[in-house]
Amino acid sequence: MLILLVGVLLSHLGTYMVIPILPIMLNETIGLTFSTVGMVLAAYAIAFQFGSLSGGFLADRIGRRTVIALGALIGAVGFIGLGIFSIYIPILVTTVIAGFGNGLNAPSTKAAIAALASKGKETTAFSFRGIAANIGTAIAGLIVFFLVSGSPTTIFWIAGIIYIGIALKSWFLLPKNCGDAPCPAIPPGAYKEVFRNKPFVVFGLISILIWALYAQLAIALPLRATVVLSEPSNVALIWTIKSVTVILFQTWVTTKIISRLHPLVALSAGLILIGAGLGTLLWANSFLFLIISGTIFVCGEMLILPTIDSTISQLSKAGLIGLFFGLANVLSGLGEAIGNFVGGRLLEIGKEVEYLPWLVYGISGVVISLIILALIKWKPLQESLSQAAQQQDRPEKAPHVNPGPSNHLSHPFNSWEQETLFRKRRRST
Repeated sequence: MLILLVGVLLSHLGTYMVIPILPIMLNETIGLTFSTVGMVLAAYAIAFQFGSLSGGFLADRIGRRTVIALGALIGAVGFIGLGIFSIYIPILVTTVIAGFGNGLNAPSTKAAIAALASKGKETTAFSFRGIAANIGTAIAGLIVFFLVSGSPTTIFWIAGIIYIGIALKSWFLLPKNCGDAPCPAIPPGAYKEVFRNKPFVVFGLISILIWALYAQLAIALPLRATVVLSEPSNVALIWTIKSVTVILFQTWVTTKIISRLHPLVALSAGLILIGAGLGTLLWANSFLFLIISGTIFVCGEMLILPTIDSTISQLSKAGLIGLFFGLANVLSGLGEAIGNFVGGRLLEIGKEVEYLPWLVYGISGVVISLIILALIKWKPLQESLSQAAQQQDRPEKAPHVNPGPSNHLSHPFNSWEQETLFRKRRRST
């Protein structure tokens, strides 16, 4: 277990040394427009989801250890490529490679944690995973802020070396195949069961809008920093502040706020805060104001991320929870890709009409919030959530710590099973 948690910490350290400064590098060093930067980030999100789906397919054929190590090695190639190339097409290709590698790595790591956790301790194990993820993110911001100056390409090389270390550690220290637990399989008729679940389908489609808005911070904040800050890479420190905030306050938010609200009300409130955090970037003319906007955003994030997972967990069917989460991950990746593409276009328009992107962000938060509140009146969804709340194995609470800002978010609460999308079908007897 410790080996896996160290891997989680290192993967977030490497990734979040890159994520905050990648839009800055693409815009300032290479000279890409905001719109093109959005396309590159959208390509990363799509590649991540393809990697995640491929990881599920490969894990029960070549083993989780191999998939984790292979994903880390591919991610290393992508990050080092970002440090080598300074032309658009090679940059786009290496970004896709990095996204695919990270996608391979993430779900198999979560599945291995679930398999190695002792029975009844899965929630604790994933809380530790969340802590490790946020510690890695926090350290990454500090490294960029205090130790890196000059060319940002150094960061990509460091991230690549970290991922090579993850690959070696995983290959030599993790158990073969799926460990002591059997690799999951898809029972016959599983996909039909999922798509007949109208509450899940509707909630999943709405979640695309949520993830599209959520994805805006990764592009809007760094690109805003290029306008406001003399040293834009210092924006990485805001990710450190975000992670420390989550570590310190997620438990309190979960137990004191989320547990006392209807899940759709919690989502609605979180979206208002996320929209406000993004919208107030219009007036962010210093590093302090960037921090304030980021803090407003993370307050909404602490409401949204656990609640989305909890809601999907409650809407899923017994024995198929891994498949439900696999499909939910696909929708989250689609939302992020759309959000990055549209966000880049908005920020490009914002060069001419400065207030427009930030106004759209704020209004979008309100509109999506109202759509979600309206779902409270939809009887099929309300009945599904009410039935889940009465089950003895219902989740007592959402995770104590945000499971990590890059991997959305494949762990269920009541059984912590691996997603099973595109896995082997179980033969009926």
